[in-house]
Formats: sequence, C-alpha cells, structure tokens
Amino acid sequence: MCEITVYLEQDGSREKLMEDVARIEIKPDGVVLRKTFEPPREVRAAVREIDALEHTITLTPLPPVPALDWIMKRRSIRKYTDAPVGDEQVQALLQAAMAAPSANDVRPWAFVVVRETARRQSLSEIHPWSYMCAVAPVVIAVLGDPSASDFWIEDCSAAAENLLLAVAGLDLGSVWVAIYPHPEPEARVREILNVPANLRVLCLLPVGHPSESKPPRTRYEASKVHHETFGGA
Repeated sequence: MCEITVYLEQDGSREKLMEDVARIEIKPDGVVLRKTFEPPREVRAAVREIDALEHTITLTPLPPVPALDWIMKRRSIRKYTDAPVGDEQVQALLQAAMAAPSANDVRPWAFVVVRETARRQSLSEIHPWSYMCAVAPVVIAVLGDPSASDFWIEDCSAAAENLLLAVAGLDLGSVWVAIYPHPEPEARVREILNVPANLRVLCLLPVGHPSESKPPRTRYEASKVHHETFGGA
C-alpha cells in the first residue's frame, strides 16, 4: 500500500496535516491516522476528497461536539485494546486536568504518568479493583499536597474529573481507581511511584482505547433536586 499525505481544509485554506500515513480508519466522529511505528493520531474530521493519483486525502473538520454530549459519554471503562495512547493525547488530558478550579489558585496537584509495563503491573495488584492498570497502556496517578491547601481533596478531585471528561472527548476510556483514604494501598502506590512524603495519593486513572462499549447516559433523579429549601418543590 502506498503511503499518503493528509491535508486539512478549513476556512478556505488547505494545510498539510500528516505525511507518510499508512492507514486511515474512518469513524463516525472522526478519522484515525496511522503511521508505521508511531502512535495513531485521532482527528475530528471527515474525508472530503481522495486523490488516488496524487496519493492525498483532504479532510474537513466536523462540528464541535456539544459539551453535554461528551459529559454524558463519560463512562467507567475497564477493558482496553492494545492500541497505544499518544503523547499528544496524554498532554491534552493533563492540560484539561490542570484547567480545574482550585481554592485560592493554589493548585496543590501533581501527576505521575506511568507507561512502563512492570510498574503498571505492580499498580494493578494494589487491590482487587486496580486490575485494569495492567491492561491500559497509560496510568495517571493523581497526587495532592495537604501542606499546600486544606482543600487538596476537592481540588484534585476536580482535576481528576476534568481528566475523565477529556478522556471521553478524545474517544478514550478510563475509570477512577480510588486510593485515598485507605493507608495500605496508598503506601504501596507511594513505594511503586516513589511519591514524596508530603504528597498524598488520591486515585489512579488507567487510560486506553476502549474494547467495551457503553452508551451515553445520565442518572438524573428529580427526587434529589430541591428548590429554595430542602424539600421545596
């Protein structure tokens, strides 16, 4: 198969997106571009034109996904394919995490990105609910500094949820693996990841390409909503 060059056309201009693409996978919400020996790149775009003679494909951007759609899309995913998660995707997830609100703008969080197979295997054995860390190609540990803020749990939880929502937005999968407030699993994570004594371990977030499908949903319950006062209709 001949390698191709992919262009993106928007706002009346056409720019080169990627060269030497060996395979293109077309999905309902975008395309996956694959180069030999490199992680795949996902682009939210549709194929506009294929030029077989020039070995080029031109894409056009898809409209943005409404925020509520990908919020409802966030599900706990525990099964993953062996497809890698690229550095660009991990960077986007961390940027989303650190866009979270923080009391007094202290930002008491820190993150450890774990890719090494043996280390992920060790994390998977911490407790019965961390097994998916061995399968996911990336595990992100969310840490917090209690000495920096009394609200480290709230701040780091907001960062973790931001990351989980970004995972859904990138068509990846993840699940919250709780560590805090249990001393024994936290001690094991601390040893595996060489976590400094001043930091606590809130949770682990395995990240990968889903091999299970769960539909978007909300679990809205009108009985849990009150107006003006508790019990107010």
